[in-house]
Amino acid sequence: MPVRVIIAAGLVIALLLVFLAFLLATDTALSVWDRLKAAPLWLQIAYGALLFLVSAASLVLVWRVLRPKKKPRSEETTTHQPVDASALEQEIAEAAQSGVDVSEALRELEERRSRNSGGKIYIALCGEVSTGKSSLVAALLPDARVATDPRAGTTTEVTRYAWRSPGGDEVMIADLPGFNLDENREAREECLRAHLVVFLCTGDLTASQTAQLKDLRGFDKPMILALNKADRFNQEELALIIARLQEKSALGPKDVIAISSGDAQRTSNIEPLLHRMQAHLDRDADLMESLRDTTVLILAGEKLRDARRRHLDEQALALVNRYSRRAVVGALAAVAPGSDLIIQGLLGSQLLRELAALYGAQVRDVEIDSFLQLAEGRIRNMSAITLAIAGNALKAFPGLGTLTGGLVHAVAYGMIFDSLGRAAAKSIANRGELRPAPAARDFEELMNENLGSGAVRFARLALEEKRGKRED
Repeated sequence: MPVRVIIAAGLVIALLLVFLAFLLATDTALSVWDRLKAAPLWLQIAYGALLFLVSAASLVLVWRVLRPKKKPRSEETTTHQPVDASALEQEIAEAAQSGVDVSEALRELEERRSRNSGGKIYIALCGEVSTGKSSLVAALLPDARVATDPRAGTTTEVTRYAWRSPGGDEVMIADLPGFNLDENREAREECLRAHLVVFLCTGDLTASQTAQLKDLRGFDKPMILALNKADRFNQEELALIIARLQEKSALGPKDVIAISSGDAQRTSNIEPLLHRMQAHLDRDADLMESLRDTTVLILAGEKLRDARRRHLDEQALALVNRYSRRAVVGALAAVAPGSDLIIQGLLGSQLLRELAALYGAQVRDVEIDSFLQLAEGRIRNMSAITLAIAGNALKAFPGLGTLTGGLVHAVAYGMIFDSLGRAAAKSIANRGELRPAPAARDFEELMNENLGSGAVRFARLALEEKRGKRED
């Protein structure tokens, strides 16, 4: 019997059962209603109240089951979880034993130990170009030699200055270059190492500045958002901008302040910032030290993860190079090679499985087959160009431009496997799985790149293999 007939029959039976249950429930309800009309008034009221309570309780239960679960407040406000120092050190040691370059993570732990023993407070002064960071340092430390210039980008590297706060605390102020946290790694890392971050702006926050603040807020880092050059605005404009800054930064009202760091044309007014920095130092000393220590450990953990990723990427590239060489060798040995046979062959599947195993990802056969088929379709669209460029690459070697097409196909095979492997590695590394469609698009882009320098590289490899066989 066809499956559709069985499904249809099942649906009909289910509908009949539902209708029967409805009839039985209706009969029962009418029977109870008839009896209640003959019962005393108090019994009717009690029964109605009980029915209402049961219905309300049922609705509440259903609502609690179906409503979206809210994240705990700690999860909403904290992006990063605390890191255990001993556990991190153990991870670093294990990674080093497996060949990972852990030098950056170790340097971060050494910096942590140095700052923990120094007894100083570290403040990072950051913001995009032309927000007056260097001028602010000059106002804080009149005797310090600080380069100030109205042109954008005066500060080009992290500069540290010793300062004694009004309360007597020993402070190290890091003047960071005008930066974007996604692009200036050193500036972001200095923010994470600091006890307190002072973020300068000169107006309403841009999308980029808002994103940078959000990133730092994810570490629960104590922060002050200072609107510099505030004397350019009247009181109404200033109140509006401060309100916008509070809304976008999600900082408390006391941590969003207006100052003027001053320059040749302006008188400095940094008292609000001095008072707020001292308030943080007096009230949050232990908390700031704990949070700073946690973020430094997180930073060291990030560097360990980056090192592991680089190590895996290097291993993946070596694996791709091995298979590309095998493809070239196989092409030289083939009687009538064709790119479609290589793409569908065992070699391509083996490469993808080994890449998945390297990154610890699960890749199903159906995903491998789908990716290879999509890649094959793109090869068919560019095969004439590929072979033409490969032939031109061979002509770059004197006396070899008239060789048979075997070398041309070998070069094409090497380029195909190089692009295939690198595209698959990118997908698995970034997504944790092989996504056939995006990987196929990356494959096509890599093939286009390989049509230039890659063709010459694989032509040299093919010639070396062919000469080696002749010598044998």
